[in-house]
Amino acid sequence: MQNQAGQDIIDKFDKDVETGKIEIITDLYLKSIGMYRVFLQHVKDLRILFDGGDLGEAYAIAMAKTLGCICLVTDDIKERGPHYTLMRIPDSEVIPFAFYEVLFLDFLEGRISEVELADAFNAVCDLSGLVWDIKSKLKSFMRRFWKDPYSEAEKVWMSIFCSQKGIDAKARIQKLWNYIIK
Repeated sequence: MQNQAGQDIIDKFDKDVETGKIEIITDLYLKSIGMYRVFLQHVKDLRILFDGGDLGEAYAIAMAKTLGCICLVTDDIKERGPHYTLMRIPDSEVIPFAFYEVLFLDFLEGRISEVELADAFNAVCDLSGLVWDIKSKLKSFMRRFWKDPYSEAEKVWMSIFCSQKGIDAKARIQKLWNYIIK
């Protein structure tokens, strides 16, 4: 973060750490719970999948696997990058999410409106220099979690997510689709 983010972002991060929204996991913590060697083995296994510029994602994935996290959100946007690679690892214990998938999940939950979703999607694309189409990303989201998932675990996860939160996914997706095609 020191090399990539401005002071305002670092200050917001520090505030989230102080309020407990973010917990910093250190080598010392992993050693204290007896998982440091497991973490190092995951890092060793993952390093070969990513080039030197993606080591942050490799460490994040190793941490998620070590701690038993079911999902991981990174800032990866490259074609064939860590997000893409992680989705194709057979029987991966980690479900990666791209920024637009997080937006779609927020929309499904009713946390944001279709207007807010589209605005946020476009803002991220503009700031990142991405020429992505929200309609195609919604189609890939629907394929991934309902029609043709990379793994059965993703389909099961989405089913549980919607069930536990009382989400009528079909109706919510249709509402978003209608907005997008206007």
